[in-house]
Amino acid sequence: MTPVLSFSEVAITTNVRRLHEVAVQSEHRWAAVLSRLVPIRLLRDLILPITKTASCSKVYDAEHLADAGFETVIFTGRVVDLKSLGRLKCVAQRTQMVVVIDHFRHAELLSQCVGQSGLKIQVLIEVDLGAQATGVRPGPDASLLATATALLPGLSLIGVFASAVDCGVERAGGETHEAMASIVTIAEHALRSIRDVSPECNEMIVAVSSARWLSKLDARIKCLAVSPFLNFNNEKYDAHQQHCVYLNATVISRPTLETCVIDAGRNALDAESDTCVYEPPGASIQHSTFETSTLLISGEAADLRIGDLVRLAVRNPERLLHQVRLS
Repeated sequence: MTPVLSFSEVAITTNVRRLHEVAVQSEHRWAAVLSRLVPIRLLRDLILPITKTASCSKVYDAEHLADAGFETVIFTGRVVDLKSLGRLKCVAQRTQMVVVIDHFRHAELLSQCVGQSGLKIQVLIEVDLGAQATGVRPGPDASLLATATALLPGLSLIGVFASAVDCGVERAGGETHEAMASIVTIAEHALRSIRDVSPECNEMIVAVSSARWLSKLDARIKCLAVSPFLNFNNEKYDAHQQHCVYLNATVISRPTLETCVIDAGRNALDAESDTCVYEPPGASIQHSTFETSTLLISGEAADLRIGDLVRLAVRNPERLLHQVRLS
């Protein structure tokens, strides 16, 4: 059934090597942002030989990464229901869980979940960078949360987490040295305010989703959470470029000689994904409904028949990998 994802091992290997080089040169650790849609074989063959640390935001992703064999999983989501907390505890029995929180209730639920099991879940406090979406304000608010969290059994407070993805800087195209310095300075302020609470509290983990940040990293960052599927080519679509992620769709209708309809719509494609037809040449997306897209076709693509496959290149696959359920 389609739509279904496919992956280019050549492109992923190239990206992983580049990210490893960046990590070595800047003396950062790299946490690979991943999801359950990435096959375990690819995780074990291409990602794990380079980094043993992964990051995700969904419980089923954490389970998948533990199955693959990652030694540490940084969990950036918020889990507040008992069933999901129980599943997270099972993951923590197989790998070191580092869980991001921004409220005492998150810490309290985690501690209750661990109970008397003897498990120790590491905790990061997320810092609000100004978007007022997630994160606690640096200063007294962060210090109070850290103090209360450190008193709970089963938890170990190790540092702070900051997301450039959620603060609006990337959407505005503002990946500058000044912006990175500002993000890190805010995170460092929060880290200083909570460092007295726990002697282990020295981690600063920053999440980014744009390759433009990689030339603007700050030495104060200890670990960088970034996807191995980044688009390193900042130019618009290049027909000869190898992409990490593709979406295979099926032609389900040929309403005219100049158009065809495929079974991938806005449920799988959106502006953030920056998706275009890769194969066959001569096809382009005209418009999309929620479930289908109409393609303009010419040249080689004019021979498309109902039932044929169309391969779409996904330049920015993060939303696709982490939010959309595909067959």
